[in-house]
Amino acid sequence: MIVLFAGRRPSGADGAFPETGVAWLEERLERLFAGLRPRLAVGSGAAGTDLLAIAAALRAKAQVDLLLTEDVEAFVAASVADKGPEWVRAFQDLTRSPGVRLHPVEGAAENDDGFRAVNHALLQHARARLRTDGKQGREPEELVVVAVTGGRRAGEDHTESLADSAEKLGHLVLRLDPAASKEASPTAFVAMPYGSKRDTTRELKRFEANETWNRVLVPALLDSGYRPIRTDLDSGLETIDARMLHSINTADLFVADLATFNPNVLWELGVRHAWRRSGTLIMAPRWVTPPFDLGHTTVKRYERGMTRVSDRQAVAAIRMLRPALTASKRGTDSPVWAVFPLLEPVRLPPDHDAELISQLTRYTEEISLAADLHDVEQLIAVAAHVRRDELPDSSRNTLLEQIGLALVTLDRFEEGRDLLAPLAEADVSFARVRMQQRYALTLIHRPGAPRERLSCLREAERRLRRLDALHPDSSETWGLLGSVAKRVFEVALQLGENNARSHLDRAIDAYRSGMAADPGDHYPGINAVALLRLRGQHFGGGQGDVAEAESLLPVVRFAVKRRQIGPQDTWEHASLAELDLHRHLLAGETEKPPAGAEHHYALAVASAEGAEISSMRRQLALFLAAGDPAAVIEPLLAAVRVPAQEECP
Repeated sequence: MIVLFAGRRPSGADGAFPETGVAWLEERLERLFAGLRPRLAVGSGAAGTDLLAIAAALRAKAQVDLLLTEDVEAFVAASVADKGPEWVRAFQDLTRSPGVRLHPVEGAAENDDGFRAVNHALLQHARARLRTDGKQGREPEELVVVAVTGGRRAGEDHTESLADSAEKLGHLVLRLDPAASKEASPTAFVAMPYGSKRDTTRELKRFEANETWNRVLVPALLDSGYRPIRTDLDSGLETIDARMLHSINTADLFVADLATFNPNVLWELGVRHAWRRSGTLIMAPRWVTPPFDLGHTTVKRYERGMTRVSDRQAVAAIRMLRPALTASKRGTDSPVWAVFPLLEPVRLPPDHDAELISQLTRYTEEISLAADLHDVEQLIAVAAHVRRDELPDSSRNTLLEQIGLALVTLDRFEEGRDLLAPLAEADVSFARVRMQQRYALTLIHRPGAPRERLSCLREAERRLRRLDALHPDSSETWGLLGSVAKRVFEVALQLGENNARSHLDRAIDAYRSGMAADPGDHYPGINAVALLRLRGQHFGGGQGDVAEAESLLPVVRFAVKRRQIGPQDTWEHASLAELDLHRHLLAGETEKPPAGAEHHYALAVASAEGAEISSMRRQLALFLAAGDPAAVIEPLLAAVRVPAQEECP
């Protein structure tokens, strides 16, 4: 995606962009760029909107192309310095970033004709860089314009002219009012699943719910003037629940996404329908059939994949939601009120501690934004504030759990373990299943000398066995148990221990159980194939293991391919690469790697983060250490590495 930005410069206290609006505009721009995830942002560098957008784009890891009038120093004097030295410092700091490229527009001076020429060049520049053909494994892109404006003003309005030109060319324009304040903005409470969920409506496929939040709901709601609020349902304890009930009741808009038929979402939707006549919007992926009780209720359908929302799907969904967001403010949309029109709205008693609710809301929004931006430093800073703040223990622990889970999701296992360890120890009944699983994952990834790692791996296995006894038949738990045993097997090989085979046996049994618990989850399947092949070919398992691995190959391949794989689905391509490798080695090929594995590893590496590449390399290194032919494995290890442009000097 390419995002083209333009907007107002700072104004006086009563102008179009007052100083009081800066913080809220900055947060909205950060949320937009984090959600839309552009590879390229295009704009100018004037004080105000432009500089805030550049900072937001860089935080979202986008390349930024800035088009300025021909004389850069004259541009700074005319469009930056007149608004104060702090904006000049911001311009200097941002334009020194390696992610920013300056493009002076030839012949453009610091006057209306020059600014008009820059506007024209901005749109041309952005459109010229769109990838529209889908070649080289890339999906076609969309150009989205972010226009920071409260409406057309008298005289020539360069921002509105740019937005109008983009709309006439068919591009989506998102508008943000720079004069709006966060406190005065209407709230939109979103009830939806989050994270990676098993979708029972799609035969156990995994559904990445955050894609809808980031790429559809946040942009659509901000564009309509709302302040989006979302609650982490897995971490809701008593005080968070009280805040949730007040939000359901008082939010100007309640949005329910029926994806995966999450029971919490359905319950909250029922409460809202009972309490409020209007202001409710229901949406769902196109494949979801609403339950009978919602058969006569309008459900807005949107297109998306199971793991990703493409650029075109995001733009189409935002366009679809726009009129629905406007219509939700009028009429009766509750089926309860349609049957009983004389009902009175429910008025909850004033919250016993409004200040605490406000604190928790602020912290939750900070955590959500930092997680969306992959801002580890900010997550750690929020955790420090939470620890120092005067909060009830239950509220503090809930917030720390949210931060810990976010850190683990970002593969920051050390920091996540520090937060989750005391919470996991305090959860003696193992009621917090997801938290216990994520804490075990941090133990699995604990670095150190082999003996130190073994101690952590034994603790992870103990906790996971306890979790399975209390909450059986979880493919996630079994997959983690398999990972523990596989890591112990790796250490045993490294130390030359004679009992390596016993750890390999335990890993295979765990991955088999994971496959049985969730046939749609390819993670335990690919590991079962890998370890059965290793045992059959190198550790005395014989033809029985080889035959079982061969029989599982098409099963696991089917589980991977049914996920509608896109070019940026890293783990799916890594799994297909490994499946091709195992088929190659099971056929007795030992002279070179298979072309299919090389192709899929290249696609996986192109979209992978550093931790994902390390995981792929660790798996290949295990095969080499277990005895697989170097002529096959070493070329793949050489290919699975951090791209040269991303390596640290």
